[in-house]
Amino acid sequence: MHRFLLSLMLLSGVALALLVVPPGPPICRLQVVPDYTLGVTSRAALRLSPGCAFGTILRVRKSSTTSTRRNGAPYQPIKPEQGAWEVGATGQPLKSPVPKSELWTLYSWRWEYNAAKPGQPERWRPGEVLRAAP
Repeated sequence: MHRFLLSLMLLSGVALALLVVPPGPPICRLQVVPDYTLGVTSRAALRLSPGCAFGTILRVRKSSTTSTRRNGAPYQPIKPEQGAWEVGATGQPLKSPVPKSELWTLYSWRWEYNAAKPGQPERWRPGEVLRAAP
């Protein structure tokens, strides 16, 4: 009886080990670091997460967390000449980098990124906000 329970526990452990999914490649995300705060706004430092391969370029934009359009979609400021900006590794040439004046962000806005390749559907995700410990 004791051997039976021991073998049953061993088999269930092996079965659980087979169900565990191995980790995939690291996910590339936008990290938003509030660099300087002034009242209800902060200057954002935008960077790629450490899991991003060199040469990765993310498209970024600001999006309102309070205002919505008629169809319920979040409001984005109209930038007809840009649409979205690009963020990449330091020293990497970008077609449309984020202007320094646009880095100032109200607390009711958030930064979003899109990592879709050309020809893929766009999916905008909120950037990961990192806060310094006091």
